[in-house]
Amino acid sequence: MKILFVNGSPRGRFSVTLQTCRYLEKRFPGHSYEYLNVGAGIESFERDMSAAASAFARAELVIFAYPVYSFLVPSQLHRFFELMHEHKLAVKNQYVTQLTTSKHFFDVTAHRFVEENCRDLGMRFIRGLSADMEDLLSERGQKEADAFLAYAVYCAENGLWEKGPVPAEKEPPVYACTIEPQKKKDGFDTVIVGDLREGDESLRSLIKDFDAAYPYKTRFVNLADFPFKGGCLGCLNCTFSGHCVYRDGFEDFLRDSILNADAVVYAFTLRGHSMGSRFKMFDDRRFCNGHRTLSEGKPVAYLCLGDCGDEHNLTTVLEARAQVEHAYLAGVASDAESIRDTAARMAWALENAYVPPRNFYGVGGMKIFRDLVWLMRGMMREDHRFYRKNGLYDFPQKRWPRMLGIGLLGAVMRSKRLRRLVGKKMNDGMLAPYQAVIERTGGKP
Repeated sequence: MKILFVNGSPRGRFSVTLQTCRYLEKRFPGHSYEYLNVGAGIESFERDMSAAASAFARAELVIFAYPVYSFLVPSQLHRFFELMHEHKLAVKNQYVTQLTTSKHFFDVTAHRFVEENCRDLGMRFIRGLSADMEDLLSERGQKEADAFLAYAVYCAENGLWEKGPVPAEKEPPVYACTIEPQKKKDGFDTVIVGDLREGDESLRSLIKDFDAAYPYKTRFVNLADFPFKGGCLGCLNCTFSGHCVYRDGFEDFLRDSILNADAVVYAFTLRGHSMGSRFKMFDDRRFCNGHRTLSEGKPVAYLCLGDCGDEHNLTTVLEARAQVEHAYLAGVASDAESIRDTAARMAWALENAYVPPRNFYGVGGMKIFRDLVWLMRGMMREDHRFYRKNGLYDFPQKRWPRMLGIGLLGAVMRSKRLRRLVGKKMNDGMLAPYQAVIERTGGKP
């Protein structure tokens, strides 16, 4: 079988993910292999997609191989998907799967994003492999990689793929202003960050309506005007030097124009099941701040030009990003009614300093980061200082009094006689500290 590995890592031949591809090539010598380095060479593909078109035409099985960056694929691979759509690459009915390496931080949303785009292109999607960065170094990980390729080849040879609904063609979204402006108040700095390009009048109208519905003054930052030198390279220079390897001023731009705001609103046109590759470049480049939360305690909101109602994966990404940041998500608005609601919720959250606790997305995501930073604290020095200062190293084994108490209770409950005596009082004992809080609680001052 002719297998095409599409290497989406910006690290090119130094990609950890690529090593799994090379391993599989040696393990299965009966197939022929070709590599397309779209992550490191995205600028060349923006100029000419003919080499990509030829490589896809020769392939019988396509494997997208990439690291997971900020909930999704790297911005370079994101841009390549846009180019595939723009150039209408002839890939219909081609078998495709994916291979990723990460620390499993929202690898599921990255996989779904690739699946959605492959379905849009008419490709026959086969479930992929989500591996830990170090899996290939273990016998178990090697066996899992072997099984993945054997399964993918079997499916392609026998006409098996994950069948799903055929995506419907949608008209470009149109939005016109309908909200009358209200008098503005001072007191909070709210920044609207958008990817506003020439001709994006509907998105401009969406932004104007939010500003009209929102009681506080806003300012606008256009990502389309920022001179990005490129997407995140995954070089980790920022983790030990504290600075991005690019010298395009992004760090100052991020901190001075966006992170100093009291609230942030992101405005975008729905493209390819996401916010678009420029927004993805912005998200990836925010890694210059490492794994330190950027918007903690601040309300955030999204203005989406397009129908987000069916974009379950994208809305998961937006909620999860807010949860990991421990920021209040005021809403994802795409029409006049949801704009009014989102503006009202954001204003109330600012005025009342409202920050609800994290849910599963936030708690689980931060625990993955916690373990990663602790393991790599010798290199991720700034992250380590931040996590230690803010008490984020909440390892369970540090809670000795609670562990001792539960251990003693467990010892007691192993005895049938004591269990009969204690069991009846367990519910009262469990609720006692909560009852104490309720009893000493008075009315809100």
